[in-house]
Amino acid sequence: MSARGHDGPGAADAAVKRWDGLRILGQRDFPGIAQSAGAARKWVLELLDGHATAETLETLELLVSEVVTNAVLHSDSARPGGLVTVRVGLGDSLIHIEVIDDGSATSVPAIRTTDDDSLTGRGLSWVNLLASTWGSSQNDETGGTVWFQLEQSPLSSGHHPLPAR
Repeated sequence: MSARGHDGPGAADAAVKRWDGLRILGQRDFPGIAQSAGAARKWVLELLDGHATAETLETLELLVSEVVTNAVLHSDSARPGGLVTVRVGLGDSLIHIEVIDDGSATSVPAIRTTDDDSLTGRGLSWVNLLASTWGSSQNDETGGTVWFQLEQSPLSSGHHPLPAR
């Protein structure tokens, strides 16, 4: 069964478990500004070029944008000098993305109810819908983390990754 939402006590143990069988493909810090969503999206797509199907890369493009944007909008990362860290992991058929922000004393990641006229508030709904599993945690020392995983079929001759951007 998929873990959905907020990690409870033992978040460190949960982090170790979700990285089990994965290797870190890359990690990069981005400034806590709105433009970092596009920069993070581009970096993730370049990093995973050749490791993921075109369909998976399209889904990653949307989800990375949403989660990085949320980190900038709803955490202390938007303060001067704030950072958002994106970490990418890869397993046999699993892609793991973590977005780590500077945390917030007033906001935790949550799926919001929206209507057809809502212009914002759909980011975690997209993550919930499209990711195989996802979660979040808050830690006074490390800040906030939203992570998600996508399962994919191994690349074959029928799947062609998107060209490098």
